[in-house]
Amino acid sequence: MNTLVLAANAGAYCYPWANMQTINGSVIRVVQPEAGLQLAPFFEKIVLINGLQTNWLFHPAWKEKDSYFFLWDPARCPRYAPGADVLKLLKTQHKVYSFQQEDCDAFGLRFNSTMYAAPPPALYPPEPLRYDVLFLGVPKDRLPLLRELHGQCLKLGLKTKFQIGLTFLDRIEPEQSEGWNITREWTGYTDYLHWVQQSRALLDIYQAIQTGYSLRVMEHIFFGKKLITNNALIEQAAFYHPNNIFLLQKDDINGLKDWLDLPFAAIADEIKAYYKFENWAERFI
Repeated sequence: MNTLVLAANAGAYCYPWANMQTINGSVIRVVQPEAGLQLAPFFEKIVLINGLQTNWLFHPAWKEKDSYFFLWDPARCPRYAPGADVLKLLKTQHKVYSFQQEDCDAFGLRFNSTMYAAPPPALYPPEPLRYDVLFLGVPKDRLPLLRELHGQCLKLGLKTKFQIGLTFLDRIEPEQSEGWNITREWTGYTDYLHWVQQSRALLDIYQAIQTGYSLRVMEHIFFGKKLITNNALIEQAAFYHPNNIFLLQKDDINGLKDWLDLPFAAIADEIKAYYKFENWAERFI
């Protein structure tokens, strides 16, 4: 069954590499909603990813298709998730999925994982290492913890790159110091992936309402980079290995430098396959 995925930011993140994938002979296209309207007649299955404007979520063109809505932010996220009333309406028109099991349980949704379409290896080959710990993200409710962790990294003599991008909603002043940059300049995802290749570990800090896996986890899996995280539930994941993942609630921060020197434990191909975009698209049923 050919699948059309509508994403408001179809030109960003992993989406360009997801476009025109095939699985079991079926084509997957990832497009902006305007393009989706033109292509809809040629696809049997429509997947809408949250972030679309409400008029696109309820467009009559989707009613004749097998249509699905994927909530790739916590359901209680005030910035990005649909409000409770919109979520309730979505369930009347689409099969609604979430990347968080707790939201599935709380709001009667179906589960599908975070996904990733890794770029071709030739585009992002290994690069000389420049950073021990890399963070890129918007502040959300994480800024105090990020400041604390950045200071701890410097005390341990680690080389950091913390890039905190401000949105129009953030009332925070830009700020720059050693390995720390709060800025209104936006970093493109392809530029960020060069930083990933130049880093030993990725810092993955969750907002209080999130447990579903972030893109940092996908980059950990597909790029083979170590992961430092405050998501305690990740210890239950099939891909968890103590050499690869540093749990901030459990592991001693003073041992971070020694942990970085441990060899990376290879992640099984079947685990990578589960999170691949084309297999994710097949799980909407």
